[in-house]
Order: sequence, then structure tokens, then C-alpha cells
Amino acid sequence: MDTIKVKGAFSMKTYIDGKLIENYTDNNLVVTVGKEIVAQLLGGSASGAAITKIQAGTDTTAPALSDTAITNPFTKAIGAVSYPSINEVQFDWILNANEANGMTISEFGLLSNNNVLFARKTRTPIQKVSPMVIVGAWKITIN
Repeated sequence: MDTIKVKGAFSMKTYIDGKLIENYTDNNLVVTVGKEIVAQLLGGSASGAAITKIQAGTDTTAPALSDTAITNPFTKAIGAVSYPSINEVQFDWILNANEANGMTISEFGLLSNNNVLFARKTRTPIQKVSPMVIVGAWKITIN
């Protein structure tokens, strides 16, 4: 019997005054309600389920399958969606120099159009200041 698995890869680059100061890549957790989104899409219930938003938050707790929200979120629309291969979708995003300043960002989340958390990633905290720009890509692979 074949099993469908959904996994994610999170990457981001941090720039200050145009200079690259960090290049970060790691796997992430697709949470239980995120897997429900995939099942609903396969079943034709796609109303509001498209991934359209990125959130940055402040919680340092390790991701868990039961996660449903990002703490103290800064929310922004995904910049672009692409399909790097037949079983992958990639969500590109950017936090500009004038966004989320003053936050100590330690978590990120992908959200659906109806605000359901799909995936969550924690990392070493970043103190977001101007002129810092964070450019990221979140790739979801279905095997």
C-alpha cells in the first residue's frame, strides 16, 4: 500500500543594508490541521484552503503536530507560488525593512486563506530591525 507523506523545507536569507548575514535552511513540521487541508483538497473541498499567508511569531516552543497558531503573529501575503517539480509547491515570501521591526522572531508559519495553520518552524530568535530584510522560501513536498 502506498502512503502519501507531506513534508516541508524552510529556507531564509537575512540581509542588512544589502549584505547577506545569514543563510538558513531546515526541515519543518506540517501540522495535523495542515494534513487535513491536503486531504480536503484531494477530496475536492478546496474552499479557502489555499496557502496564501506567512506569519512570523515569538514562541520558542518546539513545533508539535497539535499546533494551531503562531504567537504574537505578524502576517503577510505570500509573494509568489511556484512548482519546482511535479510533487512540490514552493511559497516565496519577504519581510521588508519596514515590517515586523522590534519583534524577536523565533517561529514562522504557513497559513491557508481561511487562517488555518499548515506548517510551523521554530529557530534561533532574530531581533528584527530596520534595515533588515528577510527573504524566504517554504517548499512542501508530497511523496
